Amino acid sequence: MTLILAIPTTQGIVLASDGQLTSGEVRASGHKLFRLNNHCAWGASGELALIQRVHEAISGLSAEPALAGLRDHVANAIKQCVTNLLQLDFRTQFFQGNPQGLLSLHPGDFVFVECRHVPQVLHITAYGTPEWVDRPFATGNGANFAYALLQKYQGVELDLNKASLLAFKVIEEAIEVGAYGLGPPIEVWHVVAEGIKVLDEAQIAGLADAAKTLREAEIHLLRGDMGLCVETTLLEGSGVLTRGEASNGP
Repeated sequence: MTLILAIPTTQGIVLASDGQLTSGEVRASGHKLFRLNNHCAWGASGELALIQRVHEAISGLSAEPALAGLRDHVANAIKQCVTNLLQLDFRTQFFQGNPQGLLSLHPGDFVFVECRHVPQVLHITAYGTPEWVDRPFATGNGANFAYALLQKYQGVELDLNKASLLAFKVIEEAIEVGAYGLGPPIEVWHVVAEGIKVLDEAQIAGLADAAKTLREAEIHLLRGDMGLCVETTLLEGSGVLTRGEASNGP
C-alpha cells in the first residue's frame, strides 16, 4: 500500500511518499515517485501491476508540452491500461453487471504535479477522470489520516522548507500509527520552475530531526511552556536544505 502527498507552496510543489512496497506478506523498499519529464513528476497508489503499465504507457509521451496539454493523453493511457488488465483478468467474467466490483479488481489513483509558472496538481482516477486540485492532496490507504493532520493548514501559505517538513511529519506519523503497508524510507521531491529536485539522505535526515523537534515543541506547548522559539529551532537550526545538494530522481 501507499501514501502519496502533494502540497502546493509559494515556491513550487512538494511531492512525497512512503517507501514500502507490499506484495502479499512480502515487504520491500522501492520508489513510488516518478518523472514524466523535466518539469512534471507523478506518483500513484493502488495495484502495482496497473502502476507499472501506466508507467510504461506514459514514458513515451513528449517531454515538451505542459501538463495541461498532456492531461487527456495521460488520462486515456490510464483508462486503457485498466481496460487491458480487465481483458486479461480471468475474474472479469464473474463481475458482469457489477461495474463497481469490476473496477475494484485493479484499483489505482494517480497524481501529477508541475510548476512551470504556477503550481499545478492533477488528480486522475483509475476510471480515467482528470481533475485539477488547488489544495494539499493525499492518496493511498493512509490518505484519511493524512487529511486529518493537514486540515489545520488549509489556507496557510507554506514555503518549500515548511511544506517539506509537514509532508515528512505526516507520512512519518502515518507509518508510526501502523497504517497497513506503509513504511520507510520516506521520499521528498521539490517540483519547481527550474525543474525537479530530489532531497538526498542528508536532507531527509534534517527533516527527521526537525520533525522530532516539532513534536517535542507541541508537547512543551501543551504543557504551557511558551518560551520556545519554534521557527528558529525547526527551520534555521535543522539545516533541512543545507546538508547537501539535491540529487536526480529515478
